[in-house]
Amino acid sequence: MTKIYPWQNTQWQRFQKMQQQNRLPHAILLSGPKGIGLKEFAQSAAMQLLCLSHQTISNIACGICKSCRLYIAGNHPDLNYIEPEDSGKQIKIAQIRELIEYVTLKSFTGKRKIVIIEPADAMNRSTANALLKTLEEPPSQSMLFLLSNMPSKLPITIRSRCQRIDFKPAHTEADIDWLKNKLVDTKYSAEALFRLSGGGPLRALSLIEGEQLEFRIILLEDLKSMSIKSCDTVQIAANWQKLEIENILNWLMQIILDLIRLKLFCEKSHLMNLDLKEDLQDIVNSLDLVSLIRNFDFVLLKHQQSLAHMNYNTLNILEEILFYWNNPETGN
Repeated sequence: MTKIYPWQNTQWQRFQKMQQQNRLPHAILLSGPKGIGLKEFAQSAAMQLLCLSHQTISNIACGICKSCRLYIAGNHPDLNYIEPEDSGKQIKIAQIRELIEYVTLKSFTGKRKIVIIEPADAMNRSTANALLKTLEEPPSQSMLFLLSNMPSKLPITIRSRCQRIDFKPAHTEADIDWLKNKLVDTKYSAEALFRLSGGGPLRALSLIEGEQLEFRIILLEDLKSMSIKSCDTVQIAANWQKLEIENILNWLMQIILDLIRLKLFCEKSHLMNLDLKEDLQDIVNSLDLVSLIRNFDFVLLKHQQSLAHMNYNTLNILEEILFYWNNPETGN
């Protein structure tokens, strides 16, 4: 069964109001930070729209009708997912052509043909243009959910043809309590995880899996070592490759921003990596503010390049960042 998370109640009520007033569009763009639960929201909406019961409880699908049973089994013929065939790659134009054909077919249940596209920003301009005609002249039974953490990357022609539902970073006490109830055997507090996740409760929960949080310490120690002595940047870059490039760059930007905060304010309560405050303080005195700002801009540039869905060499990007760390005067 699907569910709506506490921090999604406002958006869910808005979606229900659209249904009640018969104002549901053929395309909805769900946007928000990572870990806010866009896919789960879309799945709950899809299940409810496909539900054959007219007596759903609390605006949630009944879970027992034929349509709901097909959905729960994972083989509902009126629901289709479009996502990159390989993680981090683009959605192919052939996938969009299959989508177009799919939504023109008659609905199995007689209700809707629903497609969830995630992430929608994995479409390049050609792929987005292929989808455009369907958005302009949608088949009567079609319903598309486009999910994006970076909606600005979508062409304006796509965004303008979708009803948009935005999800802001979660931050209330109820949201933190939800996370607290999910945490088991971890040294990290819910408050610290919320800071590190950027307000995405599901991402905050995922951070305690694997070595992501511990990897921040390795990054910080390597930056410190490079600031005071000559190091083998090639070897350090090779070690950093153990984590996905996007995670490495996100952690680096967070760490450098915290160092800038310490340089400017000395107040530690505003740090993102509050649990590493002593380690950050230990390195900040040996660093120059202007160099830190230049390094942040350089890592941000590399992050933007890595998100462009182009062919790039991860090791080369990391080596460039490490070289620039000690040579920020070279310019971008």
